[in-house]
Amino acid sequence: MVIRRLYCKTGLNVHKLNFLGIQNEQAEITKSATYVMFANSEEFGIELALRSLDGQHNNFVISQEPGRFLTKTDGQSQARCQAFTLDHTFFVDNQLNAISQIFEELSFYSGFRNSHIIVHFSETLAARFDENFVKKLLKKTKRLSDKYKTSLVFLMTGKSALEKLTHFVKYSALLDGVAHLNSHLMNHALIFDFWRHSHGVCSKVKYQLSFDDSPSAQLEQQQDEENAFYQQNLEQVFIAKELLPSETKLPPNYHVCDDNQSVLEKAKTNKGATVVLYASRDVEKAQLAAQCYKLRELCGPWLKIVIKNKDGVLRHHDECVFLTLGVNLILHTTTDISRLMSQVQALQGVKFARVLPKDYKAVLAHANGVEEKGYLTPTHFTDAVKKQRASSLSTGVSGVLVVLDLIKGLDPIDALRLFSVKRNGDFYTANRNQVLLYLHGCRENDVTNALERLFRLAISEFFTAHSIYSQDLYIEDICRNLKRDDENKELEDYSIGLLESAVEEQVPTMSTSGRTSSINDISRLPTRKPCTPYTLTLVDSE
Repeated sequence: MVIRRLYCKTGLNVHKLNFLGIQNEQAEITKSATYVMFANSEEFGIELALRSLDGQHNNFVISQEPGRFLTKTDGQSQARCQAFTLDHTFFVDNQLNAISQIFEELSFYSGFRNSHIIVHFSETLAARFDENFVKKLLKKTKRLSDKYKTSLVFLMTGKSALEKLTHFVKYSALLDGVAHLNSHLMNHALIFDFWRHSHGVCSKVKYQLSFDDSPSAQLEQQQDEENAFYQQNLEQVFIAKELLPSETKLPPNYHVCDDNQSVLEKAKTNKGATVVLYASRDVEKAQLAAQCYKLRELCGPWLKIVIKNKDGVLRHHDECVFLTLGVNLILHTTTDISRLMSQVQALQGVKFARVLPKDYKAVLAHANGVEEKGYLTPTHFTDAVKKQRASSLSTGVSGVLVVLDLIKGLDPIDALRLFSVKRNGDFYTANRNQVLLYLHGCRENDVTNALERLFRLAISEFFTAHSIYSQDLYIEDICRNLKRDDENKELEDYSIGLLESAVEEQVPTMSTSGRTSSINDISRLPTRKPCTPYTLTLVDSE
């Protein structure tokens, strides 16, 4: 990793966050300084913290899961980075003394002076930070940073961790910078609440980040919008006639268009209006999603885009894609015209606040998730889950991992034989006493119905309980343990046994000609000798 080095007028060497595009005056990290970074996503919070590594001095990472940091660093960075485990019980029991003990222990390592330190607090630990504790903590870390000439970054991750931001900003005199990262799908907004640098202090500066192979940042310009411009057509509604029953009476502000394309054309010159489109079997979903994205990009946030799911063709993952690409609202198939008009009225005056992805094609490419389905070996299963979760970041499509505990003494393959999966993105595997099932495009509330559909018998006959996981942190932990057990040869591959069961369960096919029929035996493996078909005579019914 290449870190740019800067030298300010005071002669102190500093480095900066390693994002191409961040201005030199901003995001500087100096020695004898303390910074706090917040992130609602733990995964991208770790990515952000790793961008702060110092390429010229030693780096120390303290976290409950230090392995997650090391797996994201390259070889050059790992050579200068040492990771340590922060014990949850140790921190809870020692509170303020824990930081002093961490510094004292690290001071015995070579190169600790002038080093860069990252201390990661997960959501559970961050919840313990009240205002009084923050004040005492910052006073202590300021003394320690001055003593050892270190740059210290506190990383606090999790949705509830952001609630602690005001505690730290209140004591800004004890800090050199506070920033927070808001991640939604593949959009990452980094806001510097305040950040000291060699030329002063920057405040409320916002960048859009990209964590691709070459991490970059783009400064977001703050512009005053001319809201009055949109007031003249705010109440106008353009709707496709396909959605209207015959002889429907509409208010004067409703304008009927021939089809979706006509509605889209009207929207281009009425950027504050509401447009109502339809999705049906005759409409290509990917094309309609691309049109909505381009329309939102052209018309801005005041346009309201509504889609009526006319033939029930939009499933959960389709709806997530449309909402990601700029649609305000999706109406159910059974929504009548009166309810539609009420929903439209509720939307008028509402501004679209979500950030559009940079590339709609990438979202559409990930819309269907992975192609795997059915039984997978443990390692293949963990790889497929990883790909599926990465795909979900682009589309906002939810997915859950279900862990089913087998009844004691039951062989896993007996339960695996009873799963019937037909949809791509739904796959399962097993360890010694559990079946693990990943369901793509499934909400937690829908798991019970999904299990009844996928399992041929009553779940209670084979499993004592099941747990549902939807958060990346827990899913990654389960997959990590599963892959480790498989690499240690502790798990069994049931592929062959399931294949033989599938062949034995196939129903013979009957071909008839005239008054006779023959059964073609397909219930044998190819290695067995073919049997001679037995001719059956059809008996006339009297």
